[in-house]
Amino acid sequence: MSPMYVDLEVGKDLDGPFETLNLELDTGSDDSALPRSFLKGLGVRPLGYDLYELADGRRVRRQYGMVFLRLRGEIGATRVIFCGPRDAPVLGHIALEMLGLTLDVKRGQLRKYLRQMISTRRARPKAA
Repeated sequence: MSPMYVDLEVGKDLDGPFETLNLELDTGSDDSALPRSFLKGLGVRPLGYDLYELADGRRVRRQYGMVFLRLRGEIGATRVIFCGPRDAPVLGHIALEMLGLTLDVKRGQLRKYLRQMISTRRARPKAA
């Protein structure tokens, strides 16, 4: 399958403002990675650092923060990596899940999926 790109709206707060960024969809990445300058322009502040393993096995330390996303009428919040100058901006699979979307590999397109929920009924104690 060829690379897939989406126009993702990103905001610091739920009320916006939102800016649009064209990103490659990378279901092999857990967190999404956005350019540091883009995030700073929105006023997103780093919350901490974490280690990330790259495809070639190297580990890099990157700052992360939180943003709100809008894509195809869906909205969600997710953790994002502040990209280094040589990092590729990508939309990772956790953000897709937060938006309630999944990649249909056969058709090469995004689709909404049915969310699952644990039982809301209380478990009954077993009789002795």
